[in-house]
Amino acid sequence: MRDGVALSGDLYLPVTASHDFAVDARYPVVIVRTPYNKLFVQGSFGTPTCLARRGYAVLVQDVRGTGGSGGRFDPMMNEGWGELQDGIDTVRWVKQQPWCNGRVGTTGQSYMGGTQMLHLMTEGNEVDAAFVQVPAVNPFTNGWIYRAGVMDGTSLGWTMAMAFVAALSLGEEVIAAVADDARATGLPAGAAGPQMLMAMGGLPFQIAQGHSLRNIPINRHISFWNDWLDNRDNPAFFGNADMEGRFDKVKAPVLHFSGWYDLFNDNTLEAFVNISRHGATQAARDGQRLVVGPWSHEASDMLCHFPGALVDDVAMMAAWMDRHLLGIAPNGEDHRVTLYVMGENRWRAEQDWPLADAQPTLFYLHSGGSANGAGGDGRLSLFPPEGDQPVDSYISDPRNPVPSLGGNSLHGGPADQRPNDHRPDVLFYTTEVLEEDMEVTGPICATLYAQSSARDADWHVKLIDVFPDGRSYNVANGVTRARYRTSRSTPEPLAPGAVERYEIALSATSNIFKKGHCVRVVISSSDYPNCEINPQDFVDLSAATPEDFQVARQSIHHAEARPSAIELPLVPADRPRRWIDTPFPSAASGRFYTRPVPLEESPPIELPLERLPKA
Repeated sequence: MRDGVALSGDLYLPVTASHDFAVDARYPVVIVRTPYNKLFVQGSFGTPTCLARRGYAVLVQDVRGTGGSGGRFDPMMNEGWGELQDGIDTVRWVKQQPWCNGRVGTTGQSYMGGTQMLHLMTEGNEVDAAFVQVPAVNPFTNGWIYRAGVMDGTSLGWTMAMAFVAALSLGEEVIAAVADDARATGLPAGAAGPQMLMAMGGLPFQIAQGHSLRNIPINRHISFWNDWLDNRDNPAFFGNADMEGRFDKVKAPVLHFSGWYDLFNDNTLEAFVNISRHGATQAARDGQRLVVGPWSHEASDMLCHFPGALVDDVAMMAAWMDRHLLGIAPNGEDHRVTLYVMGENRWRAEQDWPLADAQPTLFYLHSGGSANGAGGDGRLSLFPPEGDQPVDSYISDPRNPVPSLGGNSLHGGPADQRPNDHRPDVLFYTTEVLEEDMEVTGPICATLYAQSSARDADWHVKLIDVFPDGRSYNVANGVTRARYRTSRSTPEPLAPGAVERYEIALSATSNIFKKGHCVRVVISSSDYPNCEINPQDFVDLSAATPEDFQVARQSIHHAEARPSAIELPLVPADRPRRWIDTPFPSAASGRFYTRPVPLEESPPIELPLERLPKA
């Protein structure tokens, strides 16, 4: 690298019929840059050998400070346009090698998707094609660290899983401290990254119980964890990983691949839309493609099976590289946007995203003042409120947070929401039974007029599909934090009792609410462990312990002067729809898939309630 640090990679080359390496041959090269150990990429996905058998050279590289690479691991901070630009340096080095024919592509998901996206947005990028899956960028606003000012639960476990890797570049004292904490807490040692996350389950949240974020065992010794906490309100610190304002640097065709329940789906959609509009060249703008399926970030028992959803993403990636690095025309039609429409449970081709003819439609909250629980009187209607309506209130106790059930998270997906139906600290607003199918495809936004007896509060909103037999599945979710209602970087306390207006962006979706179903909106002040718990006081969020937790009365207004509502992008029923076969169909295996339980047969998910602590 430009500072003299050496990064380590495994090189895969095609072999001849006699199984000898053709050492004097030149190939197009595909690069994967990972923090999870370069052997994991081959062992988990088979990407290198798949591509090598098609005539590519493949370089799988450990990013700075991980695996066999030197330097200090500082997540996403050295991948783009900062002082160190490891992605740019790696591609330039590859193009100088005797086994490279000058054509270079990149691929990978999550962190590996993030390294690609940041490289593509850096001056001097020289990539000819990219297959970017759910990029882990925008950590300040929409990443695995913070979302709307709320720390994502993924960051806690991810830091713990990567602690053993990070400690190796932080000195013997840190290595010993991490090892001591691991022994004391029962954290399994020896693995890192995805393997460790899978092994830990809910253990990170048990380890964190009773501690402030600054003093969580294991994490407290990791420099980047403390940097994240120190800069909770400082967007400049995270600027090296923020896509905003850099879309005009992208010159390569990109296939953006994501899932409706992926915690990075918003990043995927943002990148596709903005590169399509502002890419460096017309060829780059025209060369963007989008595929979104009904997936979470990783396979999970929460995930329900959707018919025809099993896609071979490695084969799709290989075909994309064949097209742009080998000049092989696509086999079949080339769709600019390919979406899985849930409810209808089919794939559909579209011209663009968001859909130009989706009609933003307001659904208003109503009640007689008793919307608490699924059996309350909360209603969702196309008609705005007239005059005054009673306020809906609930008591929020941070020591007894509302459990996360599915969602846009590491192990999320569509989960039956009925375990929360009887909680008095959740408000439910439900439409009448639908008399015809209703399609919602696009971004979603809620407007709440809310008040709290506390000096800070969180407002979580979920969009739910209620089945005729009472089962209910999450479709989209969003959150906002009251202290950031006027500025993300300058928090202000609430005046207890004051009514404030909040705009809450929910995750985008594509779902047909079928005839006989109901549409439901639920509101709460916690969603644990998907999101950190708000102590409900204007204190240092990173230093707060359960001793700082305050019980608060939260209220939602929905009168004529304060019309709380959710805006849904409705697709006209008579609009032409181009249904297509599953793209690159796969067998029931791969990182997105789990046991094939049809949605209509899926039982309520109770596992999170059993495994997670109260607070």
